Amino acid sequence: MSDSRAQPNAAALDVSVIIAAWNAATSIERSVASALASANVKLEVIVVDDASPDATFEILSRIAAADSRVVTRRLPANAGPSVARNLGISLAHGRYVAVLDADDTMRSDRLAKLVSLADSSGADIVVDNMMSVDESGAPVGANPFLKAPRFVRSCNIDLETWISFNNPLADEDTLGYLKPLISRQTLLKTGLAYDPSLRNSEDYYLVAHLLAAKARMTYSPDADYVYTRSTGSTSHRLKPSQTRAWLDAEQRFVARHGANLSKGELSALARRGRTLRNVDKLIAVTDAMKTRKFGESARLMAADLRGAAYTVRMLAKVAMNKALQRKTL
Repeated sequence: MSDSRAQPNAAALDVSVIIAAWNAATSIERSVASALASANVKLEVIVVDDASPDATFEILSRIAAADSRVVTRRLPANAGPSVARNLGISLAHGRYVAVLDADDTMRSDRLAKLVSLADSSGADIVVDNMMSVDESGAPVGANPFLKAPRFVRSCNIDLETWISFNNPLADEDTLGYLKPLISRQTLLKTGLAYDPSLRNSEDYYLVAHLLAAKARMTYSPDADYVYTRSTGSTSHRLKPSQTRAWLDAEQRFVARHGANLSKGELSALARRGRTLRNVDKLIAVTDAMKTRKFGESARLMAADLRGAAYTVRMLAKVAMNKALQRKTL
């Protein structure tokens, strides 16, 4: 494992910004610079390069040499964002850890506002709204990211709400995209960390486990995180291995917390579970069709009629959008 680490000034760091980077040579300098530009907070920026084959680590080494607040490590082999973030958190000194994706940025007052909200409310987790941009930085669609009336103002988010607003591919607000600020003491006390088996939805499950462990979470409507939407749809990026990993993670969550959940939380989990099975069916059938395994597609459809009906609707939607030259999903 390679590293470049200056000795941080451990005197009351407010925030450790954690960035997991892979093939981020074109964006990582901008992301790190946005974190370093944060005003009115004492911070460090910990970037873990997930064995990128491009120049990501060379760029990070140059940045770290120029600014002692930047800490860099390089994993010996690609392990996914969960492993990279867990390593970053293990190196952190801040009272809070804040997640920043390697192609995203944040506004200069964001961290100070989140720290102030966490301190004043006593929340263990704080999230805020986001602005969506494309890879050129141009706004995408209607901003901010969350649009429902309930997210126009500050509010607390409990486990039932968190589960209910995290249904993949649904045409509704999705909270799991939000990037949390988390009390490092809460992480240490609960022993919770990112699930290393997940390369997708890892933030959702960490927050869900924390909320099930009675952590408190609050939300700010300020859209100070700038989320970059990559080209290509979510469905095109998903793979059967990823959706199966969701289902496995869901089973582990229920096994760990199910006996202590409320009726509302269990109901929300049941709805989310059905959605996950539907999406898993869609991705598995689509993958089989792409490889011309039509018998396998038919078998998958017959095994779950509700999932099959969902798959047919989604594939019809994709076909219609292609015919109308619209973006799909």
